[in-house]
Amino acid sequence: MKRARADAGLSVRRLAVLAGVSASSVVRIESGRVDPTVGMLRTVLAAAGRDLRVTTTRRRTMTPTSGALPDGRVALADLTTAWRRTAFGDSPDWTRFRAVLDQLALHPEAIPRAIRKPPAPSGSDMVDTLLAGIAETLADDTHRPRPAWTRRVPALEGEWTTPGTPRMLQARRACTPVQLRERGLVLDEATLWREREVAHA
Repeated sequence: MKRARADAGLSVRRLAVLAGVSASSVVRIESGRVDPTVGMLRTVLAAAGRDLRVTTTRRRTMTPTSGALPDGRVALADLTTAWRRTAFGDSPDWTRFRAVLDQLALHPEAIPRAIRKPPAPSGSDMVDTLLAGIAETLADDTHRPRPAWTRRVPALEGEWTTPGTPRMLQARRACTPVQLRERGLVLDEATLWREREVAHA
């Protein structure tokens, strides 16, 4: 989107006006801090003179009918590269995180294997802490022992959250799993964990 805006010679404010959205929405999308809907992305790109084309490819980890994992192998350790550094801080690839957690929601028997292997250092304190907090949450929710490697991952020194008003942050804190909150992460549970019916859709 940023490239489309630059190619059209538009400022953030001008693109926002043409698209009928707020300038802050454009900034958050371009920085990767929000995951826009297809409709929002189509609207903003159209304002920059671009058409959006969406295609799909078959995922190797799933069978097309059941969503089952052929070999049962999903691991949090595979998410150490699922992030990028932006001007606003480290930003996880929420889509990849949700895909793994959706699979584990469908196949809870795969959780012990998924959380057993310690992830390699990702290069981001936030991502390392997030992975440890997710592993602890999965273990606690399924009444399994927490993996030993999570004890070696320290909590963040300051609070990490996405931008929002004080009221939004307060609501987000209330919806953050305790395992993440204790590590300095303020993240609405729905950002990562969805209902089983949604994960299966």
